[in-house]
Amino acid sequence: MENDQKWAYQYDDYGLYECPVEIVYIEDDDGNVTKVVPENATEISPGDLVHAKWTGSAWIENASAEYIETLEAVDSEDESDGAKALKAVADIVETMVRGDAG
Repeated sequence: MENDQKWAYQYDDYGLYECPVEIVYIEDDDGNVTKVVPENATEISPGDLVHAKWTGSAWIENASAEYIETLEAVDSEDESDGAKALKAVADIVETMVRGDAG
């Protein structure tokens, strides 16, 4: 049995995004395959939300507009080339882990 590695997005008891988790495939003796998404997880990606919260049917932004503005202000301040490169690599790795990469 071969299945591509697929990810779900786990949230806590309050619906707040925690981390990506691997979806497991279980094959029975007859060759039937069942996909198992872990509890408190969804296959829907939280995308680029700053502080994602799961409503039961969709992710919503849980961060206040003021908080997001402070992050944007920090991002727009002068950074060294090394810091910019490090942030770019971190963003790429996060996208790959979440499975959003094209």
